[in-house]
Amino acid sequence: MLKRLWIWLLFLCLKGGEVTMVTVCVSLIINGRRTFTQIPVILQADVKSDLEALGLGIDGKPLA
Repeated sequence: MLKRLWIWLLFLCLKGGEVTMVTVCVSLIINGRRTFTQIPVILQADVKSDLEALGLGIDGKPLA
């Protein structure tokens, strides 16, 4: 089931839904469902910048 979800999300990313994919990845990291290393490499820079904009590190925890 999760593999299908990731495939669908990657498909969205390829179709111009990169912003949606980044938002989903950020949410998964914050909720502890994924780690930063599990995020596709092509999205990691955007995910990291969104997490930092929220005052969070790549682990989804507040920056000290």
